[in-house]
Amino acid sequence: MDQVDFIRFFAALILVLGLLGGFWVILRKGWLPSGFSGLVNLQPARGARRLSVRESLLLDPRRRVVIVRADGIEHVVLLGAAGETVLDTRPAPAEPLFMPVFEATESVDSQTVADTGAGADRAAPKTGDSQP
Repeated sequence: MDQVDFIRFFAALILVLGLLGGFWVILRKGWLPSGFSGLVNLQPARGARRLSVRESLLLDPRRRVVIVRADGIEHVVLLGAAGETVLDTRPAPAEPLFMPVFEATESVDSQTVADTGAGADRAAPKTGDSQP
């Protein structure tokens, strides 16, 4: 009886390790469906990126104009079948700084919200069957 338990144990261990290895291969090859997109980003986070594509415009089936930002400089590049051509290079505009519009300093209770909503209904002019 003890020998059968050891065989079951090792068979279960081999099965679990095989499933983990198969899942690792699926992750590394990128064969996950779109619903598991959170599992794809298993790479460690890096610092701020130095290169980004700001905008792209398709001119015709063979040519495209791309604005590329690299180290604070924007390059306008024409990409085509014959090659690439830099059309313009200039300093990039500053990135917009997003500030919070509303900072909650205290919590709003439901009674205040109800009072505000009721006052707004009374302040609105009524149309229809109103008596003068």
